[in-house]
Amino acid sequence: MATRTDGDVPNGIGRIGWTLIAGGASVVLIGAITAGCLAATQRFPGDSMDIAWKTPADGKASKQGNGAWLDGDTLVRSRSDMVSGYDAGTGKRAWEYRPPGRSQICAAEADLDSSVLLVTRDDETRPASSKRELCTAVAAIDMKNGREIWRAPIPAADSTGGFEPDPVAAGGGFAVLADKGLRAVDIRTGASRWTAAVPKNCVPGEAAPAKRHVAALLACGDPEKRTSGGIPEDAELHAAAFDPATGALLWSTPFGDREPVSYDVATSVISADPLVVGYESGAFHSFGSDGRPNPPIDYIGAYGTLDGKDPLGSATDGTRLYALAGYYTRGATRHRAVAFDLTTGQQVWKTGLDNTRSHGLNLHDGKVTVIVRTSPTSARGHQELYVLDAATGKERDVRSFHDSVATTRIFEYKGLFIGASLSDYEPTAPPFTAYERS
Repeated sequence: MATRTDGDVPNGIGRIGWTLIAGGASVVLIGAITAGCLAATQRFPGDSMDIAWKTPADGKASKQGNGAWLDGDTLVRSRSDMVSGYDAGTGKRAWEYRPPGRSQICAAEADLDSSVLLVTRDDETRPASSKRELCTAVAAIDMKNGREIWRAPIPAADSTGGFEPDPVAAGGGFAVLADKGLRAVDIRTGASRWTAAVPKNCVPGEAAPAKRHVAALLACGDPEKRTSGGIPEDAELHAAAFDPATGALLWSTPFGDREPVSYDVATSVISADPLVVGYESGAFHSFGSDGRPNPPIDYIGAYGTLDGKDPLGSATDGTRLYALAGYYTRGATRHRAVAFDLTTGQQVWKTGLDNTRSHGLNLHDGKVTVIVRTSPTSARGHQELYVLDAATGKERDVRSFHDSVATTRIFEYKGLFIGASLSDYEPTAPPFTAYERS
């Protein structure tokens, strides 16, 4: 584990909240800077983000099923009661999908390469006299037009002591369904492809399909000693990969280079290929194409405190991991962006953001973008968009928002920066708001 340094002590109190953003920006000048410095740094006074268009605000809805994606020219917003598609250039609604009856959407995952959104929802086909099964159906929606192209039943979630498989995972041109194992179907047709060859002493958990392999987490131990959930009592957490063509096991590797990791720790899959996983109170672990584990990236180090439990809190380009770190200095908690080399686990660069709170981080087109809030006491304080060079961490762009921003994710589209609001319960903002440079 890396050592702490004086004046730069990691903040271990509470979780660092952040949400994924995407996009890019230009710069805001704060203070008086000479014309020569302006030319050298490409900063210009008054550069900011103005609203170009915004969609009408939605009503209240529970937090389940929340998600937002940009698929070509279509923006897609998922929530518990519906999925909506919007024209990315104008913000006009293009289509709407509502689950039948009173069924609700439980979760949503997208395969953008296939333009398909998979929604897990309640099963509305049971007789009125019967209790409706919750979250036991999956429907595939064409993200271009909102049409349902196939649906299938899935087993009800079965609690297994903290190790629960995702009912549906999307990616690589197919969906992986948790059905007493891992079963793959074609994401455009729903046609069966294969059932994974999971080792007999292992139980599958979260899956992460990609084109080169299907990654998954396994709980592996003595098959003769099982809990009521079917998991071996002494199970350890393993990472595994399966052949996307046949489902054959390619490799399986235990977590924990220094000591075993229990199967029931809270985990978050950051990337499917390469497989990068964070686990509670531990570290980020990554694995090579042959399953060989790379050195872990500890949550606490000289860079501050990382949080790997939320997949929206970090990003990877296949060779590096980018994340936000909280650190305590001069009586206040601040945040910085940090880059790590996956093969060595070593820090490559770190960059302070001159703020008191960071909203999130995303990697896009060789740039790391971060939304920061300059007012720690206001939920809608002044916000800025920082753009850092992914290779060096140097600041390439900073831009202020003229209006208070409820945005939690930003997409870049033909010169527009489109923010998606993923607020829960309260209709605090439109689903999408587009900003343009002033």
